[in-house]
Amino acid sequence: MTTPTTGHWVADPSIGWRILLTATLPDQPQVDDTVRTATSTAELRRALVAPDPQPVVVGVAGHDLVVSAHHAAVDGLGLLRILEQLGHGPVTSSARGVGDRSAGHGYAGTVVRRLVEAALRPPARIPPQGRGPAAGDVMVEIELPGSFRTGQIVHAAVAALADLGAGPHVAVAVGVTRDPDPNGLIEDRSALLRLRDVERLELPEIERALREAPVERPPGTRSGSVNRAAAIAMRLLARRLGSTLLVSHLGEVTAPAIDRLVFHPVTAGGTGIALGAVGHGGRTVLTLRARAADWHADGLERVLEAVGGRLA
Repeated sequence: MTTPTTGHWVADPSIGWRILLTATLPDQPQVDDTVRTATSTAELRRALVAPDPQPVVVGVAGHDLVVSAHHAAVDGLGLLRILEQLGHGPVTSSARGVGDRSAGHGYAGTVVRRLVEAALRPPARIPPQGRGPAAGDVMVEIELPGSFRTGQIVHAAVAALADLGAGPHVAVAVGVTRDPDPNGLIEDRSALLRLRDVERLELPEIERALREAPVERPPGTRSGSVNRAAAIAMRLLARRLGSTLLVSHLGEVTAPAIDRLVFHPVTAGGTGIALGAVGHGGRTVLTLRARAADWHADGLERVLEAVGGRLA
């Protein structure tokens, strides 16, 4: 397998920046010395979201194969490519990149704009449905029949958050990808679309915003002075600089050799809650991932069930 490199990553240093893709296989996969193992998938996922110097780590629990990657090295669609390299292809997605859509601001401009936002109009927070004392992340999932567009998922999630008490200025960061590398290189080609005051928008307005919103550059390699300023801002204001919710949809995935797919995007900034989605075999798996210090599984499940109830 070709292993990507992370380079110099400028982002909130308090989290591990690991994204996860779980593939349930018809047969139990072979295990060698480089593959980590656990007695349950939940235990394996908890271990594989911890900070790790390796760009990509693979683990197995029963029939579940879990790929963990640092987001500096791999984006969500890159995880699908890794599954192919591990011999479980073909794996293709209906998700399309944003191409050469222009950015609204440069990186320094984005940092300044977020600092102003954090001071004057911070993103709405989601009232925790129960706090947990543990370190690491809490991850829950549900499965729904059918397939859903990203706009539908964002609309359902925002409505659910409003019912659960989220305040005004709901900000949703939507993970997207640029065009795939023409040489097939696996790397982080992600970008963000950031929608503000989404609680005011109906579904057609959300879908139009997703088509037209400028892209924001994700964390990555910057010049030294910008690195230092960004790092200080992220450390001091991480909870106010982010968004109310991150949504990342891998699209409709065709993978004949795989029974089921589950995607967990990264938790970062703001409320630290990330909603992942992937369609496969006529069904869609939705996940929520949050900081265990702020949430326990029962509370996070209530939020996810509220989202799923608006899509069913």
